[in-house]
Amino acid sequence: MNWTRIAALFEEALTLDADGRERLLAEEERHSPGIAAELRAMLRAHDRADGFLDAPVWAAAPELLAEAPESTLTGRRIGPYDVGEEIGRGGMGVVYAARDARLGRDVALKMLPAAFSHDVRARERLAREARAAAALSHPSIATIYALEEINGDLYISSELVRGSTLRAALASGPIPRHQLAPVLAQIADALEAAHRHGIVHRDLKPENVLITADARAKIVDFGIARSMTPMDEERVALTLTGTHLGTPGYMAPEQLRGQPADARADIFAFGVMAYELATGSHPFGGSDPASLVERLVSGTSPLARAIDPPGLDAIVRRCLRGTPSERFSSGIELSEALRTLPLRTPPPVTGAARVMGDSTETTLLDSAWWWQFHQVAVAVITIAAVIHIGVHKDWIGRYGSAAFIGVLVLATVSTTLRLHLWFVSLVHPGTLAANRSRVLKWIVGAEGLFLASLIVIALALAGPHDGIAAHLVVTGLLMFLSLIVIEPATTRVSLAT
Repeated sequence: MNWTRIAALFEEALTLDADGRERLLAEEERHSPGIAAELRAMLRAHDRADGFLDAPVWAAAPELLAEAPESTLTGRRIGPYDVGEEIGRGGMGVVYAARDARLGRDVALKMLPAAFSHDVRARERLAREARAAAALSHPSIATIYALEEINGDLYISSELVRGSTLRAALASGPIPRHQLAPVLAQIADALEAAHRHGIVHRDLKPENVLITADARAKIVDFGIARSMTPMDEERVALTLTGTHLGTPGYMAPEQLRGQPADARADIFAFGVMAYELATGSHPFGGSDPASLVERLVSGTSPLARAIDPPGLDAIVRRCLRGTPSERFSSGIELSEALRTLPLRTPPPVTGAARVMGDSTETTLLDSAWWWQFHQVAVAVITIAAVIHIGVHKDWIGRYGSAAFIGVLVLATVSTTLRLHLWFVSLVHPGTLAANRSRVLKWIVGAEGLFLASLIVIALALAGPHDGIAAHLVVTGLLMFLSLIVIEPATTRVSLAT
């Protein structure tokens, strides 16, 4: 069945009146009766909906959101767990913060919603989540501690991750590049570890990635992860015809078609998420879900905005290829590709902390500001020293003009490079470390010769012009201390290099 054509015909039919729809259906029946029958069924379902799906659920059916008071576990004792507040919920379960009395540690306790607690397939999916994720040990994957069956219900005890989701970060727009870089690198590393163990997540999306207080990206909810090894008959029985596990906007075309999905489905989801985080828009965005699904299935993508740097843009575009064989084969290959980019240089913790709105943001931003101020301050002091020498060059003697030209050249090199780094830190912070590494030797060389020149000029002015000589000596010593003490300290604290 050509679902791409069906989706296109469905959208066209919605714009027509009743007579126009009949003409469209009659024309299609002459060429493809099967497609016409499917289209007619979709239109009947749409008409019966009577606009219900056009309204948000809280307006159309607020009763669906109501939770019975007894449905919450907060404040209850479940086996060895003292259950605290609810910290999340989704289609596969409700998650609570809890205290494991046996080991005296805080955990995230996940249970199936009451409506599914006795569903055999849902229970098996939850058990499969625990088995799959428990095999993984990685700092960017939430650790599974135990699978518990208590009073006939299944619970997963896992690492309690406190933080904000990437979806919450997207609420304020695209993630700045220097903040995005470590997140993408850590997610790719986590996928590399999972794929090495034969595990596919199959529901990677911004909602399932948390940024912790220490700036660590954590992938959570391996609720639909499965082994990449061939499924036995029991596992095959878990999948019903037409049932898709995952979130449509992040599912690879082969998943939407109901075809087998392997590690390359995670690669596709990574590409969707990376593009969305970098640009603030979905790469397959449309005005309605039907057009989004159509673009996903057809494998076409507008990708109107390029991602900076071009190397990352090329990686994301390869991840989003419609044909699985054209993508990276796994997280292993993806992570290796990312390692070739300057993104892998660790940025200040500011980036990740700012994504999650942590209280450490102000201190770290102040540190970064101090490094930027230091660059400008040294440039200003250098220029002031040159002006001072230029005004009094006649006092130096017959070599006054030559000395002035010499220090002017050295100062120009030094200040230009420092202001260049300052500008890069504001506009392209992700490339700052690479730029600084490239020009640092020129800064040190130019300022070293400049400081030596100040001392020589000060000696020439000593005696009749002790005041000016002393001023140049003090300036030179301050710049020397700045170069060997202050510069490394501010760089280490503010830029994490």
